[in-house]
Amino acid sequence: MKKGEIRMIGIIIIIGIVIIVGMLVMIGKKHKGEEKNVEENNMEEKYVSILEDGTKLNISEKMKQVRKIEGIEIRDIQLTNQDGVTVILGTVTNTTNSDKGITPVKITLYNDKGNKIEEIEGIIPSVKAGESEQMNIGTSVDYSNAYDLKIEVMR
Repeated sequence: MKKGEIRMIGIIIIIGIVIIVGMLVMIGKKHKGEEKNVEENNMEEKYVSILEDGTKLNISEKMKQVRKIEGIEIRDIQLTNQDGVTVILGTVTNTTNSDKGITPVKITLYNDKGNKIEEIEGIIPSVKAGESEQMNIGTSVDYSNAYDLKIEVMR
């Protein structure tokens, strides 16, 4: 063999080794990514129960607490997600002696570490004194795994 042929074979061997090492590194990263995704998916389902029709129902005990804002009580809060649409439902009761008009609100969703996930704007329907109505606020992002929420009147 000539010196040039030996050098060419050496270069081919080095390129082959680099390609093999690169493939092994990529496979390792992919495997770590899959482990991370599995961990994130397990975390995502922490406060969610999947119903028969595929609807995600939030089961956080914090969501069940009664919220009070300016003479309005909001109870029986349900946070669900179906087909990519998250809906926040609740029974709104006017505890004052006067009718309440439509009330714009900001709902802040939190994770179980107390970190803000998102703020959603919505409207509480008008409610006559002493009566109740249904609140129905939706968004096109899946927030079904929220741990807690805060409702504030928007000014």
